[in-house]
Amino acid sequence: MHFELTAGAASVEEDEDTFVLAFADDAENPSTYLMLQYPLDVDEQDVRLGLDGLYIERDDQRLGCYRGVSAIRRTGERIEIALTDSGRGRLEAERITVTAVPWQPVIDHGLARLAELAGGEVTVTLG
Repeated sequence: MHFELTAGAASVEEDEDTFVLAFADDAENPSTYLMLQYPLDVDEQDVRLGLDGLYIERDDQRLGCYRGVSAIRRTGERIEIALTDSGRGRLEAERITVTAVPWQPVIDHGLARLAELAGGEVTVTLG
């Protein structure tokens, strides 16, 4: 299955603990969403439990996992997300595509920050 989201809303949030780039079908009453989250403050227990990398979630926590993304590529107003084997199993999708309507500058900022944070773990191609 290919999960596709036409995102009418996008947001970036960052605090001292976490960075989040999120997309939803509707800003006011979302029924479908995709969230990419990266921890900024990790302790030894997080590392032991495997909670120290990129987390992806779609529509529900049961459809989410750490280290489920192998690559993120922006092509025009589309974001294509390649999943790892565990990501495909946990997210119940072969791949994910997000089309932002309209494209918002906050998405560029979010993707650039994600590329910076996820460095060697995930390949992020912008443009």
